[in-house]
Amino acid sequence: MTDEERDQMLERIVTVVAEIRKLAEAVAPAVIAAANQLHQAMEELREAGFFDDDYKPVGPADRPAWQSPYGPPPRRRR
Repeated sequence: MTDEERDQMLERIVTVVAEIRKLAEAVAPAVIAAANQLHQAMEELREAGFFDDDYKPVGPADRPAWQSPYGPPPRRRR
């Protein structure tokens, strides 16, 4: 690689990085707003009792964990 090719490559890299930085700065407010809304929704679901303090789902204990809600499996024919 010649010095001229290296300089051209570095200029392209600097240009691409600058464009990526512009894009990141442009979308940052929308991403932050979406994250804040998601956090608010999760807090409301936790306060409503759908999640515990660690944000794990809280479900009814209407059956043992090993039991399928669809009933027993069909019998195999031999």
